[in-house]
Amino acid sequence: MRTSLLFVLLLAMSAMVPRHVIGQGLCAKGGGNFELQPAEGCAPLTVKIINKLNNGSSLSYAQSYDKSTENPTLTRNATQFTYYYVGNYTVLQSANVGGNEVYHCEDVRVFESRPVNVSYTACGGGKIKMLFNDDAIIQAYDKIEINWGDGKSQTLEKGGVLELEHDYANVTSAPVVKIKGLYNSNKSCTAGSELSLGISFQQPLLKNIQIKNVEMKGSGSLEIAYDGLTSIATDIMSSSDGGTNYAVGGTRTSGGAQFYRIAGLNSAQVYKVKLASKDLCGGKQDSEVASSMVLKGSSADEKNSISWNEYPDPTDFQEYRLMKDGVLLKSFADIKTTSFEDDAVQCGDNYEYVIIAATRTITSTSAPVNVPTSLSSPKPITEGHLTVNAVDLIRLSAGVPGAGSKTNYAVVIERGVDEKSNYKKVNTLYNETVFEDFNVKADNHSYCYRLIYENACGQKSPPSEPICSILLKNEAPLLTWTTEKPFTDEIKSYTMIQKGSAGSDAGKAMKLSNKYHPDLGKQSDKDYTFQVRADSENGNFQSFSNIIKYKRDADVFAPDAFSPNDDGYNDVFEVKAAMYKTFKMSVMNRWGEVVFHSGDILKGWDGKVKGKEAPVGAYTWHVEIVDNLDQTVKKNGSFVLLK
Repeated sequence: MRTSLLFVLLLAMSAMVPRHVIGQGLCAKGGGNFELQPAEGCAPLTVKIINKLNNGSSLSYAQSYDKSTENPTLTRNATQFTYYYVGNYTVLQSANVGGNEVYHCEDVRVFESRPVNVSYTACGGGKIKMLFNDDAIIQAYDKIEINWGDGKSQTLEKGGVLELEHDYANVTSAPVVKIKGLYNSNKSCTAGSELSLGISFQQPLLKNIQIKNVEMKGSGSLEIAYDGLTSIATDIMSSSDGGTNYAVGGTRTSGGAQFYRIAGLNSAQVYKVKLASKDLCGGKQDSEVASSMVLKGSSADEKNSISWNEYPDPTDFQEYRLMKDGVLLKSFADIKTTSFEDDAVQCGDNYEYVIIAATRTITSTSAPVNVPTSLSSPKPITEGHLTVNAVDLIRLSAGVPGAGSKTNYAVVIERGVDEKSNYKKVNTLYNETVFEDFNVKADNHSYCYRLIYENACGQKSPPSEPICSILLKNEAPLLTWTTEKPFTDEIKSYTMIQKGSAGSDAGKAMKLSNKYHPDLGKQSDKDYTFQVRADSENGNFQSFSNIIKYKRDADVFAPDAFSPNDDGYNDVFEVKAAMYKTFKMSVMNRWGEVVFHSGDILKGWDGKVKGKEAPVGAYTWHVEIVDNLDQTVKKNGSFVLLK
């Protein structure tokens, strides 16, 4: 009983670990029996193990037996093996029959099925060169079948030249080449896996050899930055005749970002630059052509005039960038724009300019040009404008010669002492163009001004022609105004602006007349304002006069008392009125007797009757006025005479 248990235990242990068989040439010992299905084919190949032993136990198999090892590694109860690599393999069977070890071997043959290793080069046009790797894969096949993707095919026999050339008639499409290895008489594996290779007719190497930027130095050296490819010979070439003839400046074979300098050139001349490279097929390809830029500069009238050559290739052109002292001054998107006037300069200063032409892939920078700003004599101010902003405010603005921003200048303001002559300086503006004069009475006087421009070199221009404020006056029954120009341009026309207190608003074209008769007979507003606007011929300026207030009914104002005691205060009884044509006033005592009469509004009662002081007490007044509408207005009131 103990012996039986020990035997079972030993059998169980042997099933869990690899079996080590002692002996030589186990295939030759025989006794076993199995089959493989299939026994040969394309990699990867999976073979099934079919056991033929009816009474065998402890079945184990070695996947790849070397036919010599006595203790190979065995797999218990294996049913199949997969072979991923090409070769001849031996499967060993080990089993126990009736207490004896038996063996049997079967051979497996695995054929190559991987696609061949191949590369190609586009030589230009429709020609390509295809190169097959001479390795174990291609050597395993009897021949290679190539379908070029354009309806044509070709066979590469074993042992043949591994380099093929093919010309495509149509280069507008991208063909796909199909390549696979074939066996002549192998029924179990007739062909390997098919390789699909897309063809591009661009030259993938040389197209990347391109100029990035060119820069002309003031010394006459043209510096070129480009991308190169390792081992690809690239000629750096320049042309001084517009691209008809090119001279090789040098040859480089380095890859990555490259720099090359062509010395001894004329910085004031335009050069074209290109790269010429050879591909792996021996063909040549030129890069995109770049052009150098030439900048010129001059100064006059306190402006710097800058000009440059038009970039010769409009393809992919993006913009010009004009740099001033290292800072972008202005950019231009039109390739035809080749000049600019810089008036943001200061007399006596020196400025450095550079022009950059930018395409989608290339930037071209000119040599710098230094321009000293000069001026033979300052021009007088020819643009000026003023307007009445309030009774005590006239606003004056000037146009600096050259029409632009200046860094350092002065504008001297002169005003006529007697409004229109004998000019004297009233202010100096530094780097400003607007002056506000508060020392005015715009409803009483018209004021005239002259402007003098002083540049940064201290040079002064002659005075500008006078420009004057418009004075609007009420000369009942007319409104009149001054006609001196309020701006440097000619006056095109006047407009009378009439606004009513109830919201009416009207403008009447006056052409060049300076008189207006208000017609308020059909108007409903009680109060009005009138203002004259002058418009310039060029349409750039408008100027406004002072404002006249106008009422339909005459206003009459009289004091409640007065004291004619010669103390300088309230010594005369006066009635004030506005908007009238004629005026009459009478003063009566308590008995209704007229003690004073006047037809002049400026002449009041001094408190005397026939040269003697009138007694203190109450008096009455009566006023009769004819207003601007020819209506008679009568008003009465009372007052007290005090001592």
